[in-house]
Amino acid sequence: MNRNSPEAQTKTSVVDSKGDSAKLLSLLALAGGALAMPQTSNADIVFTDLSANPIQVGLLANTSYIINNLPGTAQLGFHVHTQQTAVSSTRFITGRQQAGYLRIKTLASSFVMVNAGRVWSTVAGNATISGVGGGANYYVFGPASYNDKYLLFRFKDSTQPGNPLRYGWVELSLANSAGNTGHPLISVEGYAYDTTGAFLASGQVPEPSAPALLALGALTLGARGLRSWRKNRNAGDDQ
Repeated sequence: MNRNSPEAQTKTSVVDSKGDSAKLLSLLALAGGALAMPQTSNADIVFTDLSANPIQVGLLANTSYIINNLPGTAQLGFHVHTQQTAVSSTRFITGRQQAGYLRIKTLASSFVMVNAGRVWSTVAGNATISGVGGGANYYVFGPASYNDKYLLFRFKDSTQPGNPLRYGWVELSLANSAGNTGHPLISVEGYAYDTTGAFLASGQVPEPSAPALLALGALTLGARGLRSWRKNRNAGDDQ
């Protein structure tokens, strides 16, 4: 499989009507007790989930990874670099505009990594075409390792009149250390963008749709419970 072409694995079913969805929600609420139930889907957010098989970018992994399924020509690339000096070599990973118009949040040339719930307009830093995600040599390294942080980006959607701005995030984890064998390793856990021009909060994903609720129903009720629900639904259709 081409690692530069992420594929989000999805399972879909069909719910025939809003009434069916409401019935299933009621069953799930009874079966799940205090389980928090999702509401409606949000088609304005496009999310690629790589958490089951994160893309790793590093000296001993993929030397590059390009997000190339944004609408229009914009692309975001992550790349490994090595800079040799007289006494050592520095290994670092960059993220940059690969094609089209794309900007990321940086400060002093480094990625600005944030927790969930942050939006582009409230995060300090600069909008730049490139930045450094991590670096290491024999003596020093930085930044320190982290898990599940977010890099915010914006891009222009060249498929729409006027090339409007869109906002998104990439979820990253970093393993970093110094020494002879030290080098940064970035894991791309997933990414999302909003199609309306609204600021997208880091970590925000679409809410599950009715087909996704069916899958949840199968887990919550079990196969017997779901078959019973379908049987009762079909009986009601015959009346």
